[in-house]
Amino acid sequence: MITLPFLSESFMGFAAIFVCIGFALLALGQSASNEVGPGYWTTGFFLNSAGFISWAGTVTSRPWLFFSAGEVLHMLGFITLVYGAYRFTGNVFQRRNIYVLIGFVVVWLGIMTMGLMTHHRPGSFFLLMVLRAVLFLWAGSMILRNISTKSVAGRRLAGWGLMAWGIYVLLFPFIWQWPWCLPLAFGFLVGFHVLAGMGMMILVVDRMRIRAETSEKHARHLEGLLPICSHCKKIRDKHDHWHRIETYIRERSDAEFSHGICPDCLNKFYGDEDWFIEMKTKKEGG
Repeated sequence: MITLPFLSESFMGFAAIFVCIGFALLALGQSASNEVGPGYWTTGFFLNSAGFISWAGTVTSRPWLFFSAGEVLHMLGFITLVYGAYRFTGNVFQRRNIYVLIGFVVVWLGIMTMGLMTHHRPGSFFLLMVLRAVLFLWAGSMILRNISTKSVAGRRLAGWGLMAWGIYVLLFPFIWQWPWCLPLAFGFLVGFHVLAGMGMMILVVDRMRIRAETSEKHARHLEGLLPICSHCKKIRDKHDHWHRIETYIRERSDAEFSHGICPDCLNKFYGDEDWFIEMKTKKEGG
């Protein structure tokens, strides 16, 4: 039979695991600073770690805190994780997201109140698992739908990992009825969490790889011999169309151009450099 001290020790172990994953995501976010997902995922894992610490410190002394404080931290962590997936898949924050979030929180608080104020704790526990399942199933399906199929490994691991996590949390209240299998049950519960987190990491790595391959492909367009006009310096493409050199390079790379004048052309066309600088200053000031 599972004892309360055993749960307390297990929760501290889970907290340590999630802190380590949070720091890994933090380092990944610094390497991919242009991606919005890792920052939210880092916060989500740290919140979940704090939730386990709260549970570990209250499970043997104050059951009502064990039920509420840890649950609040965990749910905030889950919402942050899912919102990170929402933003990573290209969605932007909209007004309707506020209404959905408010409705979700109201339902969640109602279930929490039912568990704390009444004797329907098994029922409230199951309903809390249903809410989590809704979050994970929605996030997993969103990743599978919206992430490019070029990101095969991360898309499958993150998407199906979240889906499996959602299905498992629905089964967890029933597994809870057999104390002898609780250690394994808790292990899988955390394992699916870790699996989804690793999938999210691979999503970022895949996106960085795809961008690097795209940049390399664009760079190849500028390799080799370029037929260029000896007078006007236009470049001929493979369709025998002539382009200004700025247009040709801009369309095939990320380069941008700003126009100036070199010293040789300055002397050739304007002669007096001081006169040119004076005219330019007057033009910018006027």
